[in-house]
Amino acid sequence: MSASTERTDAASLAAGLERLLGAGVVLTAEADRRFFSQDIAGPRAHAAACVVQPQSVEQLAAAVTAATAAGFAVVPRGGGSSYTGGYVPPHNDCVLVDTRGLARVVEINTADMYVVVEAGCTWQSLLAALEPHDVRTPFWGPLSGGIATVGGSLSQNAILWGSARYGVSAETVLGLDVVLADGSLLGTGAASLAAGRPFFRHYGPDLTGLFLGDTGALGIKARAMLKLIRRPAWVKTASFGFATHAQMAGAMTDIAREGLVSECFAMDPVLTAQRMKRAGLAKDLQAVRGVITSARGLGTGLREAARVALAGRGFLDAAPYSMHVGTEGRSEASVDDALAEVRRLVAAHAGREVENTIPKVLRGQPYVPMSSAIGPTGERWLPVHALVPLSDAVAAWDAMRALLDARYADFERLGIQVGVLTAIVGASAFVLEPVFYWPAPRTPYYERVLDEPTLRRFADFAPNAEGEALVFDTRSRLTQLFLERGAAHLQIGRTYRYREGLSPTAWRLLEAIKDAVDARGLVNPGVLGLGGHGPQ
Repeated sequence: MSASTERTDAASLAAGLERLLGAGVVLTAEADRRFFSQDIAGPRAHAAACVVQPQSVEQLAAAVTAATAAGFAVVPRGGGSSYTGGYVPPHNDCVLVDTRGLARVVEINTADMYVVVEAGCTWQSLLAALEPHDVRTPFWGPLSGGIATVGGSLSQNAILWGSARYGVSAETVLGLDVVLADGSLLGTGAASLAAGRPFFRHYGPDLTGLFLGDTGALGIKARAMLKLIRRPAWVKTASFGFATHAQMAGAMTDIAREGLVSECFAMDPVLTAQRMKRAGLAKDLQAVRGVITSARGLGTGLREAARVALAGRGFLDAAPYSMHVGTEGRSEASVDDALAEVRRLVAAHAGREVENTIPKVLRGQPYVPMSSAIGPTGERWLPVHALVPLSDAVAAWDAMRALLDARYADFERLGIQVGVLTAIVGASAFVLEPVFYWPAPRTPYYERVLDEPTLRRFADFAPNAEGEALVFDTRSRLTQLFLERGAAHLQIGRTYRYREGLSPTAWRLLEAIKDAVDARGLVNPGVLGLGGHGPQ
């Protein structure tokens, strides 16, 4: 090790960062360091040396420069609602970068239809800022968009709102400003030109794409330039019930191929039951205000809210598998035409229409609270997922179910339930997401992100080490199964077997790119399977 890179101890680094960035920007208390160093999956072995909370892009660049010059790794964190270890420090000699202070909407340009937003802005805040301009982004956030940040979602390739039509979050991006390992700021897209503006992404090689879905392995996102579209004049939803997954998957894949909807997601019987247990009718009535305000006109909103109340919780009793869609357009006729075609495709697969309470309530309150990331009575909650081709929707489901069903007796003995969410992404991808619920003590993560009234609603279960071990082993086996089927993944982090699935040629190229932007391996080492050199 050269004298210029001689290691600074953690306390000296934190003190230097505080002098550099100012008071209140650097956290060193053990409780803070441990909280920010864990995700929904649970406590982790390592805690960051300190946490920095930059309030400007300049502070972010200065913090990265100082940390890496001292030989410390830097690990970016967004809203903190993920569960695959993407922002979990791989060792103690890391500076965790909490990006939520970078929350400004910098520019809204309705002439050229783009928005420039800092990476720590939440999707909920961005949507609110755009609403007076009658525009929004094509993809407009995951269900956790009340806390999920733009930068975090771009790092993870998030899906949900708008994804059936517009794809993953990355497909909404025109350009980025990224802080590299040495603290330099890289711009991508047309905005990187000397006299450029962020109106176009594909000028020469797609440098923007390198930093999307990278889990922060190649740099820390500072700003994003996103496409805008006019807010749809009309939005309508519908729900359908099916006797089997095969029938439902047939309808979903046909709907995807026709490009009829903005969202299409579905639940199996277990997940539907969990959703219905989560709160009673009173909770749905709390969402009536959102249903009213999201509808076109007060009269329409009141009628929709009344239907939610009258439907109660029994509308899915005879529909084990439920599918929910949202479609939007410039005219009521175009939306009605799309839904008519959806109904025709559903009928062709033996589905029947049911009350659309679930998509209606979600559209009224599109960003769910973090209490949704815990079981309905306080159980631990952990998803795993895969994206497969539309043509593999049934076979992949059957293979997944065979693995889960072989463990059913142990799941039942240990109180583990597994529900499955499915969805479509664009015109070519089908999502399978098994979700585990099991009785176990709350983690410190939940103690901090949930308020006291919410915590009082939930039980705090006794330790269940055998159950937890079985959940994590099953998740690991599912990731292996998905790898063998050639599935893709979002939110890769340190969980999915990305490296094992790539061809040697593709992996060598990725390693060369990593070496070009982070030769010492100090930016989020270990994610994507990229082994950084760590402390030096």
